[in-house]
Amino acid sequence: MKVNYYEDLALSENRVDVYYREQDAEIRGLMDYLGTERVIVGRKDQTAKRIYLREIYYLEIVDRHCFAYLDSEVFQIEYNLRLFLEKYSACGFVQIGKSLVVNLHRIDRIKPDLNMRMHLLMENGEELVLNRAYKKPFMECLKNVKEGKNEDH
Repeated sequence: MKVNYYEDLALSENRVDVYYREQDAEIRGLMDYLGTERVIVGRKDQTAKRIYLREIYYLEIVDRHCFAYLDSEVFQIEYNLRLFLEKYSACGFVQIGKSLVVNLHRIDRIKPDLNMRMHLLMENGEELVLNRAYKKPFMECLKNVKEGKNEDH
């Protein structure tokens, strides 16, 4: 797929046009991604904030509450992991543990570890452990993102 980027300062708002010959899995994945609501609401200290999905490094369940970890802040969100993944897995989110979901686009490096586990080094310097039970689906999603195919994950 050929991709072009153009800056046009005369535009009143950003615009994306997609031209395709055939609506294959790659185009459907792109359409799903572009059509997905990409802003959620997070709460911290009695205040609410709009959070763009691209800002989220990972999600964690702690004491039955879901928290979104950003670069240097943490917000509680009104989701459970299953519902969040149903809605946003096409945006690059994948489960890596019983209570952890990671944004594939925010992983800086992946280091192998003993017992088939892996360490995910995030762009903000944090390190997460990929549980071996989630390794196969994680690697499939990583491959799909690398190839530009966000069909299922």
